[in-house]
Amino acid sequence: MTAVESVPTTRRHGIGVYAAAVVGGILLASIAYLNVQVYAWVALVWFAVAAAAIAGVDVRTRLLPNRFTGPLAVASGLQVAVLSVQQMDPWIAASAVVASGIVFAVYVAMGMAGWFGFGDAKFAAALALFAGIFAGWFAIYAVPLAVLISGVERAIRMARGGDRRAHAHGPAIAIAGIAVALVGILT
Repeated sequence: MTAVESVPTTRRHGIGVYAAAVVGGILLASIAYLNVQVYAWVALVWFAVAAAAIAGVDVRTRLLPNRFTGPLAVASGLQVAVLSVQQMDPWIAASAVVASGIVFAVYVAMGMAGWFGFGDAKFAAALALFAGIFAGWFAIYAVPLAVLISGVERAIRMARGGDRRAHAHGPAIAIAGIAVALVGILT
């Protein structure tokens, strides 16, 4: 076996996945021009389904690949841009982007400490970007909420005699991100 043969290969998805995210994101964002309240609920369901699918990948593989988190971030960014323009409010975009950046930085710091993976950082940032549309700066609360959910899940698992190994954090991120967006819609 040569050195080249022993290097693991990754399955790459071309630009098609990102193009689909752009088209889907534009279609979803176009609903905002019809009715912002309807848009909020349709977008919440759309992002909840996407987040659940990505969290399912994390549960199965313990990885959050860029081919899933990247398109989610693209779709989130499109929602932020369109809603900010539609509402003629640049603070929608500013608060969502800053909150997402803070969430990303906190997860990177926790990743460098070995607590979480960097896929978690990208996934949390993409969901915080979406949640920031409705929750503004409060999208940063997705971080402590996700850590709390993950900690409770692990404590329950250990109390039942389960293993102490690391577990997928994606489901906790998905629940926290969608919960913060939901609170933002309701308030």
